[in-house]
Amino acid sequence: MNKNCKIIILSVLVLSIIIAGYILYNKWADSKLGIVSFKNVLETEIDGRKYIENKEIGLMFGVPNGWETENYNEGTAMHSLDFVPLNENSFFIPQNGCWIEVISEILKNNNDFDPEYGDLKLMINNQDYLNERNNYNKRNLEVVEISGIKGIKSDLLVDDLGNSGNFIYVAIPKENLIYILGTYIFGEDKDVCLQEFNNFLTTVTIKK
Repeated sequence: MNKNCKIIILSVLVLSIIIAGYILYNKWADSKLGIVSFKNVLETEIDGRKYIENKEIGLMFGVPNGWETENYNEGTAMHSLDFVPLNENSFFIPQNGCWIEVISEILKNNNDFDPEYGDLKLMINNQDYLNERNNYNKRNLEVVEISGIKGIKSDLLVDDLGNSGNFIYVAIPKENLIYILGTYIFGEDKDVCLQEFNNFLTTVTIKK
């Protein structure tokens, strides 16, 4: 085998390694995008209250006293012991008791081009745009601050087969993440559940 053939073969091998590495890196990067798993969160107790921490995204929050929790691939769900779903198709909407969910999404690079992320940032930074969105959507959108970071709180009137209530959530954009803290205020315990959700928001910590 002459010298030129060896150089060509070596070049092909190097190029193949580079391409394979690039493909593997993209697969790894893609695996880090999308909904964040809460399967491996840490649970601790502080002053008699249980806290859940997801170190991957720098998020920690307190669980309302006496509530049950479930950590799964799409987030953490929490509900009071007397929780009864409104119907079999709306397992997170309460007929009795209260329910809160926490999820987070990792965005691609250039997250300002993500429609949801960009819309949140624009509402936070532009009061006129926020007012337009409120008028267009006929719902209550407002800027709130959670753990020193600004987000948008949305209060949307919802009707489920003739049962009316509110879907309330706070969406917080930060770097390449969106944190979403939500609850359905339905059923017989609306006032209690609204207070529980507002109290829950004060326990949320996001590492800067």
